[in-house]
This record gives sequence, structure tokens and C-alpha cells, in this order.
Amino acid sequence: MPLSDNDLRDVQRRVMQMFMDTIATFEMIEKNADNIYGDRSSEVRAAINEYLNDFLQNTAASGEKHPETLIFQTPRQNFQRAGFYGAQLNIKERQVSKANATLRERLAEGVRKLWKKPFKKWVDIINNFLGSLASATGLSEALKELKDCLRDELPDDDKD
Repeated sequence: MPLSDNDLRDVQRRVMQMFMDTIATFEMIEKNADNIYGDRSSEVRAAINEYLNDFLQNTAASGEKHPETLIFQTPRQNFQRAGFYGAQLNIKERQVSKANATLRERLAEGVRKLWKKPFKKWVDIINNFLGSLASATGLSEALKELKDCLRDELPDDDKD
């Protein structure tokens, strides 16, 4: 069943919640950068903080639109084309929520030897969400790039 105008605000609210949940995970990665990235942690921390400042906390200075503005100005058709409605939204919402919660739990437990595997799983799921979000709203291209940089900066000291 197509996305109706009556359901649009609920979809926008849910997508915004998924975005902010993902931002909370990036913030936790930033807080744990020393343990994850070692001697490269200051660069990683700076990249995360730069994104958060430019695209979320101080958009007036950067000239970017705040994510909430972008999401709540996005028309119904864009959400529908990106699969942000009905059963597809339910699946994406569940996957994003679980991926973010699992990675944050791992970070709270401390970084272990098997770090790369859960991080890569998170990257795969978040990549799908951010791709859909970028397609629908124009938001998150920079966040997708940051996510890829974080993945690529992971140390190579494990086999996963």
C-alpha cells in the first residue's frame, strides 16, 4: 500500500529517530576512538566532531540545512521511492536500531580482538539506511563518507 499523506509525519518522525540513533553511535565511536584507532584516534575524533559540528550542531555557521529541517521538508513521494514506508520501513527501523544498539553495547564492553566483525556488520546496515536517506532527503552523503573512513581506518590486527 502506498505511503499516504496522513502517514507522512509518522514516517518523518521515525526516520529522524533512526538518524539520531545512528548519530549517537558515531558519538560513542568518537568517545572510544583511543581504544579503537590508537595513534590515529585524534584524526578520527576530529573528523567525527567536524561532521557533527557542520551538519548537526552549528549548521548556521556551515551553511548546511539541519537534518530535522531536511527530513521534515521531504515530500511523501521521496520517502516512498526510498523505501521508507510500510513493511520496508519496519525492517529498516528494526535493523538500524539493532545494529546501533549492538555496536554501542560492544563499545561499552570495551574494544576486543573481534572488533572488526561487529563494526563491519554495523557499516553494512547503516550504509543501506544512509543510502536510502540520501536518496530521499539529500541528507547524509557526508555521513556516509565519514562512516567509510571510520571503517577503513580500523586496525588490521585481526582476521575478520
